[in-house]
Amino acid sequence: MSPLTVSQFLPPDFRFDVVIFDEASQVLPQDAVNSVYRGNALIVAGDQKQLPPTSFFSAASESDDDDEWDEDGSDGFESVLDACKASGVLRGLPLLWHYRSRHENLIAFSNHEFYDNSMMTFPGALEQSPDVGVEFFKSDGVYDRGGRSNNPGEAAMVAQRVIHHFATRPGRTLGVVALSKAQAEAIEEAVQKARAARPDLDRFFTDDRLDGFFVKSLETVQGDERDVIILSVGYGPDQQGKLRSTFGPINRDGGWRRLNVAVTRARRRMEVVTSFYGGDLPDSTNKSVQHLKRYLQYAQHGPQILQTEAADFDAEPESPFEEEVLAVLRDWGYSVQPQVGVAGFRIDMAVRHPGAPGTYALGIECDGAMYHSSRAARDRDRLRESVLRDLGWKLHRIWGTDWYRNRRDAMARLKAAVEAACTEDPHEVRAGAADAPVSSPEPVLFGEGAAESGVFPAPAASSASVSVPSPRVEFVTVDEEPSAWSREYEEAKTAELRKVRTASARSRMLHRIELQDPEAADVVADVALHAIQVEGPIEEDLIFTRVRSAWGLARSGQVVQGRIRQVLRDLVSKGTIVQIGTAYDRPGRAVEFARTPTRWCERRVALVPAVERQLALRSVVEEQLGAQREDLLREVARFFGWARLGADIREVLTGDVDELVEQGFVVETDAGLMPAEGD
Repeated sequence: MSPLTVSQFLPPDFRFDVVIFDEASQVLPQDAVNSVYRGNALIVAGDQKQLPPTSFFSAASESDDDDEWDEDGSDGFESVLDACKASGVLRGLPLLWHYRSRHENLIAFSNHEFYDNSMMTFPGALEQSPDVGVEFFKSDGVYDRGGRSNNPGEAAMVAQRVIHHFATRPGRTLGVVALSKAQAEAIEEAVQKARAARPDLDRFFTDDRLDGFFVKSLETVQGDERDVIILSVGYGPDQQGKLRSTFGPINRDGGWRRLNVAVTRARRRMEVVTSFYGGDLPDSTNKSVQHLKRYLQYAQHGPQILQTEAADFDAEPESPFEEEVLAVLRDWGYSVQPQVGVAGFRIDMAVRHPGAPGTYALGIECDGAMYHSSRAARDRDRLRESVLRDLGWKLHRIWGTDWYRNRRDAMARLKAAVEAACTEDPHEVRAGAADAPVSSPEPVLFGEGAAESGVFPAPAASSASVSVPSPRVEFVTVDEEPSAWSREYEEAKTAELRKVRTASARSRMLHRIELQDPEAADVVADVALHAIQVEGPIEEDLIFTRVRSAWGLARSGQVVQGRIRQVLRDLVSKGTIVQIGTAYDRPGRAVEFARTPTRWCERRVALVPAVERQLALRSVVEEQLGAQREDLLREVARFFGWARLGADIREVLTGDVDELVEQGFVVETDAGLMPAEGD
């Protein structure tokens, strides 16, 4: 029964052993209380990242299809699920395994954007097939703004896809989800017209609640699932060709929860039908509209779009050099976004395509003299450039020495690269490395003493080749050994930690053991030891993260942290591990490497052990004799993947340099920082 039905039909003294609320995120506490008091036990099931309680069905809120929604209006009332979780009384049991989707791409977007990649998903047997995955369909429809608030052209394409589905996949169930009620009604009309030409398919249009065909607006689809879902956006360019960032209920606070519901209804295949490209939408400060834009890009371009972070409107250039380049580009009339995050890296700035303001036409890298002579930077960029190319980025690099000594030519090359990138089709799916070269037309010299000429490594190189054009000499592609002191960070995977937890619990005949249980100490110790073995030296806070991830917890409170900290103390007292400052490692293991970030793991400064930071500082000083403090701090910050030298990073690294100088490992002279003699 619904809570209202319980109140209407059951006597006040009618009780139950157990009361269960399903889809509890949609139930108001005041509606739930008349059922809660009737039970001796209470189970509340729901997802706080899906639809909240809403006033959508009230008489005052029937206008879901209005062009303009009050974005400051709130229909996200507290639910009984929110109330129960906040009370601290009910024990939480997160469901981590995602079982619905038969293809990983169906859940990858929500898992990444909404669930912080916390869900365990399972790859399907078919990697590519016309019957699985996510596919994008572009319609030429026009949104009837100010009229019926629907998109008949897009509705007609949806109807075509419905007929195509039942003609080619008769054994698969189908549902259609529209972002608005007006678009759902337009689709129903279009489907009726299409059915008239295919009476042989009438048997598939049943009203069965679990398997029948449906057309619903996103407000009413939570709880439904079908083998194939067709999503119709409906909103789009109007009669004047103007595309507004208004998408009905999506624009409301918490609208992203509606989007999350809409895009996770399919078991096998998702078809996205829309009248514009995601890249046509500019970046928005409205979180929900930004998620919609990214989902449309995801449907069109695939999972690689998740590697590019949403634009940070507060991002600023990190050096005077970058500020000058940014000012030049903006003076030319281009829209430029500083500090674009991609795959765990940062691109200094990216130019937006004038024909699609939500798409980047060209990434621009600004590298100063410190980059040219730092082997660590060149090692890092072999992987970096390869990853960015594979994600379809076109890059142009500007050398600091060239910018200041020969600015006219540098600006001419920059302008040519930007103009060429902006003339290309912004919606073309880029093929990867072969089609996304890095533009670097100036002479390039590799090897020691290259500080004045610039360095650009080719990431996929396996042997050296020399090109001697006239009248200039250009050396390209070098096979250089990585620095002996650096390597990629190796992370203890969550799946491995969970296996360790399960095996340890079983060996001790413990079942369904919780992290806070007193008898869990030995299991916690085994999980922590595995993390330390893989990642040591590792900071205490990162051990907290690894241990709680083995139990599927989103965060660890003081009680849990205290229990883990006690386990670590016991391991230190037994000699099983050693403590180095605030970090832990296995005994007898020397710290020989400073570790660079990967696309999966990027540590903030507090999570990099001091011994590792100081190793990086000493090594860069040895490679770049006479480095100035500011250059040294920036280079080590970039080595660890920190795009900006913020106050916290500057304070920590400055303290490290001071300590190295005080201990005699580094000498500070008028010419800069030097390694101690004999070091």
